[in-house]
Amino acid sequence: MYNYSMSNRKIILHGERVALAEMLAEDQPFFRKWLSENAGLRELIDDLKIPTAEDQSNWFKRVQKPDRKFFSLVTVPDEKLIGNAGFVDIDEDRKTATMRITIGHPEFLGKGLGSEAIGLLKKYAFESADFEKLGLKVLENNLRAVKSYMKSGFKLIGKESIDGKIKLTMALSRSDYFKSQS
Repeated sequence: MYNYSMSNRKIILHGERVALAEMLAEDQPFFRKWLSENAGLRELIDDLKIPTAEDQSNWFKRVQKPDRKFFSLVTVPDEKLIGNAGFVDIDEDRKTATMRITIGHPEFLGKGLGSEAIGLLKKYAFESADFEKLGLKVLENNLRAVKSYMKSGFKLIGKESIDGKIKLTMALSRSDYFKSQS
């Protein structure tokens, strides 16, 4: 079940090893399987509930709404599905959004594909969607993600403790993104 790939999927942006691709309804059972089988992954995204098929279907419907833009993450060149990423809380007036990313396929964790996907998300946000600012929230103990976000230019702008967990708020501005590109 983990070897799902679709060559007829629309690729939005591609890097050297990973691409942002059109998210399909057919992807949802894989996202659900990864979350169901990996308690550690659920902890990292701060949602301990094992999703039902209905939960996953509802999530897919929600990410289709105008204040959200989500992609499936696929490997390059074989287009193997490995996760999802995108934006929530898109504010068209302020040109802001909150970024999210999940590498769910267990064989592709810890291989730098998340960092490459972050780069593609930044490029999409600032060069295609014309956002002025990207934000994100991450659990402080998700050290791999925190390191990747910092390395990609996100700055710590706040900390909060919720139910004994410390969440970091990080942000990246359009001007800082373009400074780093030159």
